[in-house]
Amino acid sequence: MSITATELEILKIINEKNGLLSMRELSSKAGFEIGYTYLLCKSLSKNGCVGFFTHSSCRITAKGKSLLMEQERIKAERLT
Repeated sequence: MSITATELEILKIINEKNGLLSMRELSSKAGFEIGYTYLLCKSLSKNGCVGFFTHSSCRITAKGKSLLMEQERIKAERLT
């Protein structure tokens, strides 16, 4: 499974905010229009990385957290 760098950034923001965030706050933090943010979250939802708590808020899943940890591990390996 692969996700884009933009989707990864969305996951990082949700994770930093204790795993649950409204679309409005998420779009503000990411600097994207709310419709684009929702589209990114829908894509992450299809991959199982994000689940929707309500129509207007989402949370990171265990799979999403695992993917973030894996990306950080890969990034650390490249730097060494």
